[in-house]
Amino acid sequence: METLLMTTADAETGRPRTTRLPYRRAGDRYLLDVPDAGAPWFRDLDKSPQATLEIDEVPHAAHAVPFEGGVTLHPLEVDAARGRAIADQLLVHHDELRKALADARAELDGAPPSDRPVLHRELLGNCVTFCNGLRMHHLREDGAFTAIEKAHPGLAPTLNRLREEHETVSRALLDLDDLLQGRGDLESAALREEFERVAKGLEEHFAYEEANLLPTLRGAGAPDLGTRGGVTPSG
Repeated sequence: METLLMTTADAETGRPRTTRLPYRRAGDRYLLDVPDAGAPWFRDLDKSPQATLEIDEVPHAAHAVPFEGGVTLHPLEVDAARGRAIADQLLVHHDELRKALADARAELDGAPPSDRPVLHRELLGNCVTFCNGLRMHHLREDGAFTAIEKAHPGLAPTLNRLREEHETVSRALLDLDDLLQGRGDLESAALREEFERVAKGLEEHFAYEEANLLPTLRGAGAPDLGTRGGVTPSG
């Protein structure tokens, strides 16, 4: 039986959870058996039915609908109405992430002096929430980009750039997560530097995406590929 990789948001932490699962095809849909209703990935879908599938190394956004003994995964299809809805939802997610970023920065500004060995709980919580939310946002976007590119081939250069920026941000988030989880030097300026590097690149990424992806999704024409902004890869 064929298998796919499915990424869901952990129902408790929001952290991405990737699971390899056997599936069956039913037209353009994918069927998963659920032998154990207590399976972590099934609990994740019960809380949020959005999933990102990787099939033959290609990501796809999908919506999960349960049936008795299993789950049907419906891949995203983009028409004019769905494109506008995606654009609106993307702005909502950006605003949520900007707020989480501001909350984390506020806590970082009020963190103990550099000679204190441990970050206080609020800072860790805000930063972890921000990182998990951003990782899931980008994973879901990567899946949606497959459907968007199929509907709007002219967006391919923009989407390729955004995919590359997702990879850059992902690497920066891993570095930041190492520091937050105590695997780096929390007693130096490294945490603030890493955080600001992520924040600066992220704001540029959001600006580029909003300027070059949203107009086409809203039916306003082709993107302006000359728009400045975007993530600058780290050395």
